[in-house]
Amino acid sequence: MVNIEDIINDLQDPSITHFSAIKKGFSTATKYILHSKGNKSRYVLKIYGIEKADRRNAEFDLLKRHYSHNVSCQMPVKFGINEEQQICYMILSYLDGVSGDTSLPLKSVEEQYSLGISAGEELKKIHVITPQKPFNWYEKRMRKYHNKVDECKRQGLKFYKQECIESYIKDNIYLLKDSPIHFQHDDFHPQNMIVKDDGTISIIDFDSYDWGDPLEEFFKLPKFTIHISAYFAKGQVIGYFNHKIPDDFWRKYNLFVALNQHASKIAGAAANNLQAVEERTRFIIETHDFSNHGAPDWYQNTIL
Repeated sequence: MVNIEDIINDLQDPSITHFSAIKKGFSTATKYILHSKGNKSRYVLKIYGIEKADRRNAEFDLLKRHYSHNVSCQMPVKFGINEEQQICYMILSYLDGVSGDTSLPLKSVEEQYSLGISAGEELKKIHVITPQKPFNWYEKRMRKYHNKVDECKRQGLKFYKQECIESYIKDNIYLLKDSPIHFQHDDFHPQNMIVKDDGTISIIDFDSYDWGDPLEEFFKLPKFTIHISAYFAKGQVIGYFNHKIPDDFWRKYNLFVALNQHASKIAGAAANNLQAVEERTRFIIETHDFSNHGAPDWYQNTIL
C-alpha cells in the first residue's frame, strides 16, 4: 500500500489537508487529487511502478517544455522516486473543469466547433518539440505495421475489406519516407481534454507520448472523437492548420487511419470487445475516401 502522506510531506505545501482517488479514465497510473482546506482541489498526483521512472521522468521534463511553450496543460510541479515504496510519481497542477467527452455534447454546435479550433491550436504547439537524437522513424513505423499484420494472422483476426485496406497501405506507405519527426501526444481526444470553467480547453494525460509524424495524431478523430462531436473534430483540423488545410493532408490522414485498423482489431480481441470494434471498423472504412484521397464523410457533412 502506497503511503500518500509521505508524498504529500515531500511536496512541502502545508495547505494540503487531504486527498481523494480519481477513478475515471484508462491511465496505467494510480491517480489522486490533493485538496486544501475547504475541499479545494490543488494538485493531481500520479503514481507508477518504479520500473517506469526513466520514462515518467522524461515525460515530466517534456511537460515542462510544453508548459514553457504556452501549451494549455497542467503545470508540472514535482517528480519523485520513493525506493522504499518502489514507486515513482509526478505532481501536476489541478485544472478546474469538465472532461471533454462529458462537456462537449452539452454545448451548442458552434461552441463545439470553437473548442475544436482551440484544441487544434494546442496540438500544433504540442508538435513543436523534436527528438534530441534522430532516428529512422519510417523503418520503425513499417516494423510496427508488419508486426500488427503478423499478430492478426497469428490470432486469426480479420476485418471488413482488409485486403483493400492493406493494398491502400502498400500503395501509399511511401508517403512516410520523408515524414518529419515530432513529439506526439498519442492519445489526443476529448476524454484527455478539460473544458475549463472559463470556457477554454486544456490537454491532459501525456502518458502515452511518442515520436513520429505529427499528422498521425489525427487518426484518433474517427476512432474516438466524431461520435462525441463531429463539429469539434472538424474544428480541430481547421484550427491545427489555421484554416489552410494542405492539399496532401487528407491522403496522409487516410493512410494513418488505414494503418490503425489491424491494431484496433488486436486491441478489441484483447478487451473482448470485437463486435464493437468490427462495427466501428466497417463505419470508418465505409465513410473514408480510400479511392480519391479526399476528406471523409464526417468532415464534409459537418456544416455550420
